[in-house]
Amino acid sequence: MAVTMKSSESALEDQLFPLIKGPGNPSHGGVKLVLFFGWLGASPRAAQRYIDLYHELNYDVLYIHGHVTQFVWPPNSMKLARKLLRRVGELTEYEDLLCHAMSIGAYNYTSCLMLLQDPPGGCRSFRDRLRGVIFDSLTLGSIERMKNGVKHGLSQSPLMQFIIPRLLTVYFFFTYSHTLKFFENGVRLFEDNPLLVPTLILYSRDDPMCDADKIDDIIKKWREDLKMPVSFVCWAQSKHALHIKTHPADYTKAVRDFVNVYCLSRQPRSEGGKSKL
Repeated sequence: MAVTMKSSESALEDQLFPLIKGPGNPSHGGVKLVLFFGWLGASPRAAQRYIDLYHELNYDVLYIHGHVTQFVWPPNSMKLARKLLRRVGELTEYEDLLCHAMSIGAYNYTSCLMLLQDPPGGCRSFRDRLRGVIFDSLTLGSIERMKNGVKHGLSQSPLMQFIIPRLLTVYFFFTYSHTLKFFENGVRLFEDNPLLVPTLILYSRDDPMCDADKIDDIIKKWREDLKMPVSFVCWAQSKHALHIKTHPADYTKAVRDFVNVYCLSRQPRSEGGKSKL
């Protein structure tokens, strides 16, 4: 019975986190794994651009879908994070891991970060195998920016985009201890206690869901105070979660260079330095 339950859990997690293997990748040996934290409302066609890019770089892709229920009720995000870390712990054939978090995907990544503060078992395995992290279109700076990200992810209707933030304001007022307080703690942890691995940040000045000045401050803090190797590309104009479409050559080069410099061999877990990119 226990074996059956275990098999059922694994099957459900396979559906929750689809593993998309590269068509030319060998079944074992030499292939790396990227945990791709998708953004809210990502279409299969849009996500495929990133999957194709990573397949070209000899990565298989574990796709973590972003859903509004993870944002509006943080226990759902924490539940997802626990299942994800367990799933990654089972994928022992991959010695090298990379995380790529898009928009609200960085929120789910932060839920994993919370669990990694005291890393037993599979969590330790995750930390030991992680070679780098890429953040794209961080929804960071204020709760208003987060609500702005949700309204754009849920609907393109002007009426719904007017209604959704107001409904969220009322909802968060009544659920503060379970929602806003969680967000505040998560942002603080994200800024003050990141995983000390090479990091690439992709963002733009005109993204209404991203506080570019805040990201500038985080980059400076991580480089100077934590001695982390942090690279970045900041475009003057580019749409949220569409940098790869708006600036395909720049985007692809940034990811390729980052992977080639930092993710082809093991990096010291506690040492840092200025970016080479």
